Amino acid sequence: MDELVVGTYEGFVLGYSLRSDDSIQKLKQTFATQSHTASVRCVSIAGKFLASGGTDDKIVVIDMKSRKEHTVLMNHDGTINTVAFTHGGTHLLSQPVTAIAVHPSDKMALSIGGDKTLRTWNLIKGRPAFTINLASKGVLLPTEIRFSPGGDRFSLISQQTVDVWTISKAGVEKRMTCNSKPTSVQWIDDERLYVGLENGNIITLTVTDTQALTYQAHKQRVKSLHYESEMLYSASSSGELKVWSVDDSKLTEICSCNASCRVTCVTLNRQNHLVKKEEKSDEDEKPETVEDQKDSDSDNSDLDEKEEVKPKRQKRKPGAFVSISYGDEEEKKAAPPPKKK
Repeated sequence: MDELVVGTYEGFVLGYSLRSDDSIQKLKQTFATQSHTASVRCVSIAGKFLASGGTDDKIVVIDMKSRKEHTVLMNHDGTINTVAFTHGGTHLLSQPVTAIAVHPSDKMALSIGGDKTLRTWNLIKGRPAFTINLASKGVLLPTEIRFSPGGDRFSLISQQTVDVWTISKAGVEKRMTCNSKPTSVQWIDDERLYVGLENGNIITLTVTDTQALTYQAHKQRVKSLHYESEMLYSASSSGELKVWSVDDSKLTEICSCNASCRVTCVTLNRQNHLVKKEEKSDEDEKPETVEDQKDSDSDNSDLDEKEEVKPKRQKRKPGAFVSISYGDEEEKKAAPPPKKK
């Protein structure tokens, strides 16, 4: 079951899963941990690793398979505004900037900051490529940047506008003005995208059409959106979480709940990645029987002893404790995490 991971202003990172209860789908809490001493600004996940950054100047990486803290990155001199894994899950990018977006090819990244510039980064060589002055393009104070699934376009949101840029021209292809300040964008495909607004609405925009569909999603401003597998997840500043089914750009609410915290960001933990890795690791760690050893000896009798490789179980390094409280079948509030000793 996929988990919706939520960062909060109170420093908590929470998890929720969509479960069926008497043919009614509900969001139930799966874990809660207070890994930060200040508000969580961003969360990102790749494979089994979840990274969260906050105003306490650190990044906490949690192993979602073992449900333990994996490591803490402390070498930052300011608030962690954004973190982003490469799509291959091999690198984690963090910068004292407003937002980061990694290209689907993992060869390039884009960043925006308070200096009103758009910077392109070569991830193969690990150095900046070029810089664009956003003020010259009519973009003021951008707050979020996001690539389309194909990587041919990316979106920039600022003030009352959503700008769609093309990689080939390195310029604005289309500018869409909203009736309220946009706060979050999620691409559905290379043509369509959802935009969360400060007035609590979610609108559907297309690159080729000027018409926008408006949905009254929340009573307070939309803080974050996440789209995955024809499902849209939205969170408001009041702590309200909602799950929507997407059918031809039409939104249908499935369920909702309240996190009882001020939500700042969301992402999705796809459990199918963990299941595949668990099955593979369990098979690799299966103890070798005597019969298997005999068969192996007979089949590889012509090999030298130096070339023989025997599987060894690697000891897991102890990680810091992260409290995990799983939701029971009966709906109830998750207990607050115990204090670390």
